[in-house]
Amino acid sequence: MDIPKLTKHRLICETLKSQILNGTYPPDSRIPPETELTAKFQASRMTVNRAIKELQMAGYVRRTRGSGTYVLSRQVSESQLLAIMIPCLPDAGIYHGLVRSIEETAFSMGYSIILCNADFSFDKARSYIKELVNHGISGIFFSPIFTLDDPAEKCIAENHKLARLFIENRIPFLCVDSMLENFEPQNYVVPDNEESARSLMSLAIQKGHKKCLYVHSILNSSAHLRIKGARNAMKEHGLNPAHVKLIHLKDFMSMKPMQMQKYISDGISLIYAMDDLTALQVINHLKDLGLRVPEDLSLVSHDDLDFSQDLGLTTVHQDLEKEGMEAIVAMHRLINNEITNIRQLIPSRIVVRKTLGDYCPPAEQPQN
Repeated sequence: MDIPKLTKHRLICETLKSQILNGTYPPDSRIPPETELTAKFQASRMTVNRAIKELQMAGYVRRTRGSGTYVLSRQVSESQLLAIMIPCLPDAGIYHGLVRSIEETAFSMGYSIILCNADFSFDKARSYIKELVNHGISGIFFSPIFTLDDPAEKCIAENHKLARLFIENRIPFLCVDSMLENFEPQNYVVPDNEESARSLMSLAIQKGHKKCLYVHSILNSSAHLRIKGARNAMKEHGLNPAHVKLIHLKDFMSMKPMQMQKYISDGISLIYAMDDLTALQVINHLKDLGLRVPEDLSLVSHDDLDFSQDLGLTTVHQDLEKEGMEAIVAMHRLINNEITNIRQLIPSRIVVRKTLGDYCPPAEQPQN
């Protein structure tokens, strides 16, 4: 009977694990850098990185940005280990900044972090929770998962099931980025989405915009709060809240020129994208339709990702550093029973750039 050979990443992972257990790499020591491991095992950087991530997930090592990968002590593995469970880790998005802030603050307070990337899979999330329970995790930062294929109601129910698993296993959990909908008890440290959306929409109204399309790909609590904030701004200015019209991104992207022109004829002058990644797709589609931003339609968004400045995108800047720091402090207090409930909203700020222009209704436009 042939003995199956280990895959390259599994070989690297098992070799390093063995060296950690036999003391070759004692607690708090640094394992060789990825470049050295790449040469030693004749593997790609991606394969080495995957092996180290598995060791990190198993609680053997911690990774410190700009410093290296260090072996965890038994004490840390059993009592000072926290996890971050996020829906996905895309090439761009807010999670990079949020995870970095949490990890850096956690390290300064004596904690180590395991990153759990659910890949939009509730099954994978449940598997992570089982492993985390086995490792005696001290607490979990949780960003609710919403998939593009499932209805919002199903995603909400699945997130409730995950939260109940935390509670059943007596694991303190703290929602970050987005809170759970209609679930108690829960703790959270999240951006103040409702207030930032109200302020952003008020600014647009001051520039003459009275109707907008809100383009979304998911409808989680953050999206609902942004919609609520935008509609509250409408009410505050004596306008009809229903003039914030919702449209799914896939429907927007399939829109033909005549359909878009009908919206414009009906007074739509502003596109409100749920986030910067959505705004990027909106800009590209408007270009395909022969429409200019902001000359034909203005555009606003949330997140202030790195590419937003290059696009001249008017957006909401989320203070990810403060959110991460406050989340760690809150989790530390929950773990040590200093508090039993925390619901903290982190203020955001509007960054005004060129995609938000002044709107002059056609009847009011000067004639040549």
